[in-house]
Amino acid sequence: MKKTMRYNIKKHFLIIIIIVVVLINLIPIPYYLLVPGQAIDLSQNIIVENGEKDAKGRFLLTSTTIVEANLLLYIYSFFDPNIDLKNKNENILEGMDQKEYIDIMERLMLESQMVSKIVTLRKAGYYPEISGKGIIVKKILENSPAKNKLIPGDVIIKVNEQSVRTIEEFSKIIQGHTMSQIIKITFLRNNSPYSISIPLIELPTIDYTIERLGIGIYATTSDLQCKFPVKIEIDLDRVKGPSAGLMIALEILNQLTENDLSNGLAIAGTGNLSMDGKITKVDGIKQKIISAKKQKADIFLVPKENYQEALRFTQNIRVIPVESFDDAIMKLIKL
Repeated sequence: MKKTMRYNIKKHFLIIIIIVVVLINLIPIPYYLLVPGQAIDLSQNIIVENGEKDAKGRFLLTSTTIVEANLLLYIYSFFDPNIDLKNKNENILEGMDQKEYIDIMERLMLESQMVSKIVTLRKAGYYPEISGKGIIVKKILENSPAKNKLIPGDVIIKVNEQSVRTIEEFSKIIQGHTMSQIIKITFLRNNSPYSISIPLIELPTIDYTIERLGIGIYATTSDLQCKFPVKIEIDLDRVKGPSAGLMIALEILNQLTENDLSNGLAIAGTGNLSMDGKITKVDGIKQKIISAKKQKADIFLVPKENYQEALRFTQNIRVIPVESFDDAIMKLIKL
């Protein structure tokens, strides 16, 4: 009888534990975790037609991973110094599920790869032909002044009567303005043109930065195309977002030219690369440096805007700030 009672008590206790664990995993909370991602040797993932692959060093692409938090992960994050806890309501994931976020990041990665090819080929003396048909609206933030004026699927073709073909052109025009300034947007909806006036706002960032100002939308270039004089194959399907642009461009250039830009070193880094060669701010610096250290990187290239933050994590690695693609090249040559 006593054995039966003890058995029943243990059985019920086990059931309670299982129920608690299940509930902990099911309870939704408004947070996600930013954790270290991969550090990838780009020479294994990029092939340039007739390119040289005799570099003695390596260019490493670093990344972060975003994980939806449950109560258990939320508690765990306080015990792991490599993890940052982010509030969805204060960052880019506001009003967006993880699938939507990943879809946007995939599109931005593809566009980043194309920009990297263009910038690098121009640097090497080639002239790729670029074309786009405006920027297509993918999603509108809750606090966007464009809400109820623009909808997903609209294609922006002009800003203040200045034609816009690509997201890069749109960004460049926007950054020439000031906070709260009103801009005129001309867009196509069902192939019919419309115009609206919208004030500029500051944008949240998490590995997607159109500098600091915008109209609160997520967008990509509509039908972005480019004819490349040199075939470049990039296999980075598991990497999302635009912050790989700088490192992709450096690996392509290293294969295109005779000199070894790596100088026999393991060079990691991060940075959004724009069509004009500028390197802009990214998020997740701590996690990316941790990824680089795990691969025993000697150098970490970081956007100048992230340099002060990066200095907090420089133990066993040298951090070098860069403002542009040319700046990055010159600093590598001087190593």
